[in-house]
Amino acid sequence: MRSERDVRQKAKNIEWVTVLLILGFVGFGLITIGNVMAEPFTGQESGISDMLKRLSLEYVQRQASNFLIGLAALIIVAAIDYSLLRNIVNYVYIANIVLLVMLLIVRNNTRGVFGWFTIGARAFQPSELCKVTLIIMLSKLAADAVERDGALKSFKDIAIMMFYFGLPFALVIMQPDFGTAVVFIAILICILFVSKISWKYIVSAVAVGAALLPLSYYYIFTDEQKRRIDVFLDPTEDLLGSGMHVARSKEAIGSGQLIGKGYFREGTLAQLKYVPERHTDFVFSGIVEGLGFVGGTILIVAYFFLIFRWLWIALHAKDHFGTCLVIGATSMLLAHVFENIGMSIGLMPVTGIPLPFISYGGSNLLANMLSAGLVLNVWFRRPQRR
Repeated sequence: MRSERDVRQKAKNIEWVTVLLILGFVGFGLITIGNVMAEPFTGQESGISDMLKRLSLEYVQRQASNFLIGLAALIIVAAIDYSLLRNIVNYVYIANIVLLVMLLIVRNNTRGVFGWFTIGARAFQPSELCKVTLIIMLSKLAADAVERDGALKSFKDIAIMMFYFGLPFALVIMQPDFGTAVVFIAILICILFVSKISWKYIVSAVAVGAALLPLSYYYIFTDEQKRRIDVFLDPTEDLLGSGMHVARSKEAIGSGQLIGKGYFREGTLAQLKYVPERHTDFVFSGIVEGLGFVGGTILIVAYFFLIFRWLWIALHAKDHFGTCLVIGATSMLLAHVFENIGMSIGLMPVTGIPLPFISYGGSNLLANMLSAGLVLNVWFRRPQRR
């Protein structure tokens, strides 16, 4: 009887809103991938068997297996007391750095970026897992300072955090992967902010960043990254290259109008392969083409509901380390959603950032599941009320 009560109590402690939303996002993503990767429907299909012949389920099956791997990782991360992560994060961080250095040695070029290890038909991107490692490492350093001094105010503590941030950041820039680097910056800023960093450091950082940005354009960014920024500022500059991606994505989004053309229907630009990377970076254009403005809006609202839910969880963590973990995961999710949808509709430069839990990709899905596991872990161990 007591064990039964314990099981019910543990079930109550699970953050079911997050679990259900993630399952919904992943399930919707599998359907979307199946839709955009299908052979063009003609409208003459007479039954389910004819429709099934049009489907190409290779990527759906791969993504389903990616989800199962991610689910196992989520359960493991959620089950271990997150306070133990402080003891092992140094080793994981070193392993991540080694993998990032090896990428620059191997130099396996994928779409102009040395960011993947290729194993057969599969590819592994260490920088995705480094996002989660960076969340834990920066949370540990910030929590140590806040628990000791009440706030992150020591220049030494901030310098140590910047060192641990700067090493993977520099290695990712060298790949070069500007999109992932932006996510790193978002994680750093949010964790520093909730750690009560002094405003003088914030103002100084903004001033330095504003000064370095134009210098980075001329001396750090690659020609491809410069071209993407130029196309963002003037979409007509490269309609056969980077500008084509955004132009076709916006055209597909516009063709969906208010309620969309529907999924698994004839006449969709996604199925005609009109939009590049329709199952990864530009999956949002296929979603809005099929479900219209209404469907795209509902999806964005669902993301922001999850984001605000995680912020609420961060407020109820039992310690500052838990708060920083959840804030880091939230900032990572927000940065991905903002960047991906922004570049799909022409409001952000093209950075190759996938849509969380929906875009095809094993490494990104695994990173998202691990970050969700951190959130579930913190909620499960929150202070209990009588």
